[in-house]
Amino acid sequence: MSATVTAEAVLDLIRTELVDSGVEEETITPDAKFDDLDMDSLDAAELMATIKREYGVTIPRAELADVTVGALAATVVEQARP
Repeated sequence: MSATVTAEAVLDLIRTELVDSGVEEETITPDAKFDDLDMDSLDAAELMATIKREYGVTIPRAELADVTVGALAATVVEQARP
């Protein structure tokens, strides 16, 4: 984990993970809600596992229900600070 976690770095990670799971890249914006993206619960679980591995931040899958990509990134940045 790097000393400084930026929203841009977290957004890039989220975007990469979502594209790898089949989500259309053009639909992944900071304002996009996870519920509106074409992803299943396994994809969500894999994203949360990657965030935990990369940043040490645990986000329950249920919290993705009405969250935007940008809001998740902001939460990860906030919680990843030492």
